[in-house]
Amino acid sequence: MSLKEQSDSFDPPRFVDAPAMHDQSVKAKPTATKHAGPSSLKSDIFEILAVLCYTCIPHVELLLHVWFFYNWRYLWPFAVMYWTFAYFIDVDTPYTGGTDRWRFIRDWSFWKYFRDYFSAELIKTADLDPSGNYLFGYHPHGIYCYGLLPNFITNVNNFSGLFPGIKLRMTTLDLNWSIPLWRESQMAFGVVSVSAKSLKHVLTKKGPGWSTMVVVGGADEALLAYPGTNDIVIDRRKGFIKIAIQTGASLVPVFTFGENDLFWQVTDTNAPSIRKLQNRLTKTMTFSLPLIWGRFGPFPRKVKVVSVVGAPIPVTKQENPSREYVAAVHKQYVEALVKLYHDHKDKYAVDRISELKIVK
Repeated sequence: MSLKEQSDSFDPPRFVDAPAMHDQSVKAKPTATKHAGPSSLKSDIFEILAVLCYTCIPHVELLLHVWFFYNWRYLWPFAVMYWTFAYFIDVDTPYTGGTDRWRFIRDWSFWKYFRDYFSAELIKTADLDPSGNYLFGYHPHGIYCYGLLPNFITNVNNFSGLFPGIKLRMTTLDLNWSIPLWRESQMAFGVVSVSAKSLKHVLTKKGPGWSTMVVVGGADEALLAYPGTNDIVIDRRKGFIKIAIQTGASLVPVFTFGENDLFWQVTDTNAPSIRKLQNRLTKTMTFSLPLIWGRFGPFPRKVKVVSVVGAPIPVTKQENPSREYVAAVHKQYVEALVKLYHDHKDKYAVDRISELKIVK
């Protein structure tokens, strides 16, 4: 049996046995065939290497930091040059639309193996006018947002062909721009700051078609990710709605089926003390630290990942929108997201154990 044919439908480890697994309110349907036909051992190996390459970037950079500090006597001139460039010359780049100087990394054909590992698909439900600007909302966060790479960061699933003229920037927390080397890898993948200043710059000063994508649920939602569940954090997330109104950018909901299915993790049921600590750390650090288990330890399960892009939601541009208007647009967005999920769940979430829930 090839690696691609191995089943990932086995029972979860005991320490990640979440209460959702016992929720009988929605009966799990027979799992559809998740993987393509037989593939060569070479392709299987390349798929795993591609996922490792993307997943291990921060770990490799951490080792480089350790190596640098161990050899700082010889490397300090390079450190001075790097710090001068990154934190003086190039310091504003993450806030002014990012850069394409590392575009060749996103265009690397090797990422097709990453796509094939997850059998990733990008589904278009409506056209996007290239003369407009758009603020995409990505749901759910999952553990590592694996659906972003094949469907939006790279072009291996033909994003530019499905949405011609749309130039999309991913976003991340400002914390990431203070970490040496990590900031470069973020920009290599077309990522910019998620700050209001950065979003407004892309949506108003870069020109027609320029758009941003925000992973709305963030760190809180990452701690809710669990196979078969679809819990969303969006109730009080209205900042991106306000920015869309202030810039006149249309809102585009995106739901990625399979994003939550890639890992099991410790939950507040089987390890309440650990979850309390995780929640405290999340509030303090603005990012979460899920304790996960996948196909091979911390390696993701081989599960199909499908991103469905909804229809754009136009807004009336207002520099100082009222709370009532922001709330009304937020409600419209949530309703569109929920409809997007229900319209496609029977095809792409056949093994769900619970429906989409807005938990906070």
